[in-house]
Amino acid sequence: MKKAVVHAGMAGVLWGGVIVLPSLFPDVHPVVISCARFLLYGLFAALVALPHIRRLSSRLTPSDIRLLLELALTGNVAFFILLTAAVQYAGVAIAALINGLVPVAVMLTGRRYLQASRGSICLSLTLIGVGIVSMNVPVIAQFLQGGGEWRDIIGMLCASLGVMSWAWFALRNATQLKMGRYSAREWSTLQGIATGVVALGILLLVAVLQPQILPLELPADRWLAFGAAALFMSVGGSWVANALWNSSAQRLPVSVGGQMIVFETCCALLYGYLLDWQWPLVHETVGMMLVLGGVMWTIRSEDRLSRRRQHDNQSLV
Repeated sequence: MKKAVVHAGMAGVLWGGVIVLPSLFPDVHPVVISCARFLLYGLFAALVALPHIRRLSSRLTPSDIRLLLELALTGNVAFFILLTAAVQYAGVAIAALINGLVPVAVMLTGRRYLQASRGSICLSLTLIGVGIVSMNVPVIAQFLQGGGEWRDIIGMLCASLGVMSWAWFALRNATQLKMGRYSAREWSTLQGIATGVVALGILLLVAVLQPQILPLELPADRWLAFGAAALFMSVGGSWVANALWNSSAQRLPVSVGGQMIVFETCCALLYGYLLDWQWPLVHETVGMMLVLGGVMWTIRSEDRLSRRRQHDNQSLV
């Protein structure tokens, strides 16, 4: 289980950077950012899969292909479009606040997989919820005082839809990996190819129906910066992070695995502090500690129950 948590944490470190990067490109449409990232991801995955393409393709079933396209849309392209829109409209803080609710959404939708007691679950959810609120006290206070703008509301709506999209993806993806038909690396490669296909399809539709949102007039230096960011997001934030996440998902209970996304939220906030050259405030530090504590409490409870059941089974034998 320790290895699974480390892999999830490493994925969160990479994904945290992916959350922050769209804020550096307000002049590029969220759909374009998402499609550029995942088109490059698909090309990279296809190159990696080339030596093994016959072996992989021979094992694919029609249901595998449908699931891969579903996961590519819900967990990658659509989710990142919504997250990018949330960052650009409402800022990193609000996007991170709502995206941090993914662990709660995954735990609730995957509650049938939980072994921990109801008390442990409630304590974990309470710690995560209080921590997320604590990290964003100024943002929440501004809304309560009526100081929010329509851009913030649109951003919050996009982030909320993204949470639902990713929670669905996390459960479907983890359930598939538990079957053991593909290794974490193989499944990440297949997801990459499927995601590239979906991104290409959306980009072609945009070029035909909404060509005005394509950033054709960007200066050369902005194109270079955007290309570098898209390359990092596609290789580090997609290929490497997805492989780490799939490795973690294979080792952790389905509902607990989804909670590991809190590493992404905390890392995104830390990167935001670095970009602003400021230290996290007390309430933000306390919030991150509470969120991590809530996740670790559930992991500890699940691990303890799992060990107890294994011991009881061995005793019976």
